[in-house]
Amino acid sequence: MKSAAEKKATPKISTKIWRPVLERLEQKMAASCLRRDAYLNKVLEVELDHLDTEIGTANSVAAHAFITKKLDQLPDRKLVSLTLRPELVERLNNICERKRIVRDAFFNRLFLLLAASPKTVNRLLHFDDDWRTALLREYRNETFFTNTFDPIEADINPFWAIRDWIETISGKSSPHDEGIYSLLLDSNHFKGVDLTGLNCYIPDQMILDHPAELESRNQLDDLLAF
Repeated sequence: MKSAAEKKATPKISTKIWRPVLERLEQKMAASCLRRDAYLNKVLEVELDHLDTEIGTANSVAAHAFITKKLDQLPDRKLVSLTLRPELVERLNNICERKRIVRDAFFNRLFLLLAASPKTVNRLLHFDDDWRTALLREYRNETFFTNTFDPIEADINPFWAIRDWIETISGKSSPHDEGIYSLLLDSNHFKGVDLTGLNCYIPDQMILDHPAELESRNQLDDLLAF
């Protein structure tokens, strides 16, 4: 059993997760005989560096408020307590403060990507259905072989294949000059669901009636006025 000092050193943080995503992730955790929070600690060891890198520009105050509003409009979110290592909580809070990232938006996006089926991942990231096969043809990432031949000591790096594929197709004709956390989610991915509140970054031009959006709209009107 953990001592009182150990329990005190492992803080709990709260986040509200979209219930369908949370339930699906917990089903996958149970089927894989994994403990959710222990797994998330390993995932965050990898993902926090990517979050910091992929969100290169801080959200404006208006963008932070806009994402928060959109996230609050997402129906049926459940309050969840996560037990995370103190250094990970400190690192996450530092990134969110510097980049004005809505922390619950990050957790909801992370949970969604972990819980999503391959077909859903394709729709979220605008990938072709055969990208996994194409990636294997060009294969070079040693994580695959390490995890295959030594599964007990597997590296916990859940999105390595996605990032390898983005790197593979970068420079080609694709929407992927962005990363997993900077790619815009909105109401166009799934019918009847607006995922705008799951964005870690939104430019001011995407905020309806923001001065930057109005200026961009006026420039488009001028361009089309012929």
